[in-house]
Amino acid sequence: MGQQANRSGGSLKVLGKRLPNLDAVERVTGRAKYVGDIDIPGMLVGRALRSAQTHARIVSIDTSKAEALPGVKAVVTYKDAPKVALWGHRGYVLNDRVRFRGEAVAGVAAVDAETAEKALKLIAIQYEVLPFVIDPEEAMKATASKLFEDGNQEGQARILTRGDVAKGFTESDKVIERMYHCPTMWSGSLEPRCAIAQWDGDRLTLWASTQAPGRNQDNLCALFNLPDANVRVIASYVGSGFGTKSANHMDEGLTALLARKARRPVKLQYSREEEILDSNTRFETKFYAKVGVKKDMSLHSLDVRCITNLGAYHTRLGGLGNHCTHVYRIPNVRTEQYRVHTNIPNTGPTRGVGDPQECFGLESLIDEIATEMGWEPLEFRLKNIKRTGDPIARGGAGTEDGRLVTQVLDKCLEEGAARIQWSRRNATPGAGQTGPKMRGIGVAATERGGGGGQGGTTIKVFKDGSVVLFFASTDIGTGTRTTLPMIAAETMGVPVSSVRAVSGDTELAPYEGGSFGNRTLQGTGRAVEAASRECLRQILAAAGPMLNNAAPADLEMQDGVIRVKGQPDRNVALSAVMVRRGNIVATSITNQPQTGMDVERTSGAHFAEVEVDRETGKVQVLKYIAAHDLGRPMNLTIVENQLEGGTIQGLALTQGEEMRFDPRTGACLNANFLDLKPPTALDFDPRMLEAIVVENESILGPYGAKGLGENPTHPGMAAIANAIFNAAGIRLREVPFTRADILKALSEQQTTPGRTA
Repeated sequence: MGQQANRSGGSLKVLGKRLPNLDAVERVTGRAKYVGDIDIPGMLVGRALRSAQTHARIVSIDTSKAEALPGVKAVVTYKDAPKVALWGHRGYVLNDRVRFRGEAVAGVAAVDAETAEKALKLIAIQYEVLPFVIDPEEAMKATASKLFEDGNQEGQARILTRGDVAKGFTESDKVIERMYHCPTMWSGSLEPRCAIAQWDGDRLTLWASTQAPGRNQDNLCALFNLPDANVRVIASYVGSGFGTKSANHMDEGLTALLARKARRPVKLQYSREEEILDSNTRFETKFYAKVGVKKDMSLHSLDVRCITNLGAYHTRLGGLGNHCTHVYRIPNVRTEQYRVHTNIPNTGPTRGVGDPQECFGLESLIDEIATEMGWEPLEFRLKNIKRTGDPIARGGAGTEDGRLVTQVLDKCLEEGAARIQWSRRNATPGAGQTGPKMRGIGVAATERGGGGGQGGTTIKVFKDGSVVLFFASTDIGTGTRTTLPMIAAETMGVPVSSVRAVSGDTELAPYEGGSFGNRTLQGTGRAVEAASRECLRQILAAAGPMLNNAAPADLEMQDGVIRVKGQPDRNVALSAVMVRRGNIVATSITNQPQTGMDVERTSGAHFAEVEVDRETGKVQVLKYIAAHDLGRPMNLTIVENQLEGGTIQGLALTQGEEMRFDPRTGACLNANFLDLKPPTALDFDPRMLEAIVVENESILGPYGAKGLGENPTHPGMAAIANAIFNAAGIRLREVPFTRADILKALSEQQTTPGRTA
């Protein structure tokens, strides 16, 4: 890869290169302090008592025996919890009515874990057991048990329309209807949730394993009626999040309640079972779709009804992303979304939010209609995808009121097809393959917003020439502790080694929403670029008198040395300028969300080659290509890691991670790794995966960058489903694709040719 040009016409010295993560040594040696590693003198151990009922009212709760146990310093119940709803939730930190099995009903703080566990067993609760419902369509019925007074549906149906769908179907030459189902799936992180709360009078400090310290601060201010100056949230190192740590949860508030009552610091750390049951899960979707096409190979009408299972509560509303409205040119579109509460654990943002489920439905549907019409599926996609200059909706609205810019989905499809050798795929699915193993190739396209929104940073340049970059979002494995300092180093002209990042502290940096939704690189990155330019301006102004009163416009800085342009011998070290200046350079900038007609999206295309064993039902991925537009890559190593990690996480949804619930009791049957079966390094041979960076400079992001973290997770389910169909001629419309499902579909295919699962 050659030198890249920056926007002023020069070449980039730092960005676009392969650099190791600046905090890699701290992470791999254990020097990095996660919340679970923090120990505060006098700190107590917190534990939560969890309901054994799926749906019930608490008639009485007696904590007297627990409070009398030696070593117990605080016990709290719903009577102690402020009647303030968590952000996005419909419930409080602790409720007098439980809505899923495993919901916290009380908290204990004790001198050690053994005492805390004993205290939990001494709390006596009498319940009034209520009927429960775990299926969202059942929950929509008038006869269903109600979780909330106003019913089980969260608000009214969300309907987006463009054109005339009914008329579009009458004008279509072919119309098909299908349903695709994604169950509730776990998508959490290896680090379980952990929080530490400490009060100093009416000032609260919370250390939390969170993607969004600012949101936690907002929530705690509301819970305890405190000004934001009195609440500090710190999340220095976070062991990934995948969205499950992007919003407020019960544990932060419960920990703070216990610490306030005990008047001592309290640490509450989840077990693995608690992490699975009481964190965000990937919400179940039932995707009912009807599509119409014309004989000229054009998509003409699309009608989608999506039912989303929100679980008992939610940390953010889930539903469709923007695949149905943003990927293809379709003149007539209608999407109808129902968000429904049931008596299963909480749902909320997980990597991709609703896009993987929507991508599975839409991209399977695209393949199915192409098959019905005898069209080549890649050619069909290339004819209908949106391209630069096409109208597109802003902000998820149905009306196409914006203009698409910097779109290269066509290049992603073409480069991915070339790399997997698309021409090798079976012209007729499943035909001509003898023996127990059948091979096939599938494709799926995706897109998402490239990030943005409000972001902020404070940058300080010290007298020794070192630079410290403060930002309130967290590095959850996305490499922002490295990428953002690279932007600062590139902009100011200092070595990356002289820049240090301090992240995740609401007291040290401007407010921002957090690390999720592809947003940090663009949102915070633009603030870092702007603040770095302001720091450089002040530095060059201070250097002028030391270089014969040279004008700042005639100066530049490279590798920490200020020099006169065109006269490299006339120079002075940054440290000398800072000593002469006598005080640090400090700049704080918060940018605002971008507005305007231009809508920039980041796109991708995945290609899968699979082998289906007709005797065992095993599906093996032989080759997988993930081609993505991400603007200009800031650090190629980090980019490839994100592409590979996100892709494997999407592929994992095809094999397992389905949360199963007992229809008789409502209990989760597999709240552990053994039964949940998340993939390990042995499940996917890394040699089969190839990540392709389709360079395409953004006009909105810092140095042309776009966000990336979400997109690689979207297409896996659809790409594998389409590849299985090409290999064996069986259509799977529900994930995960188990061996039993494969064998059943193959058996039905033999008895009823042409039938799909």
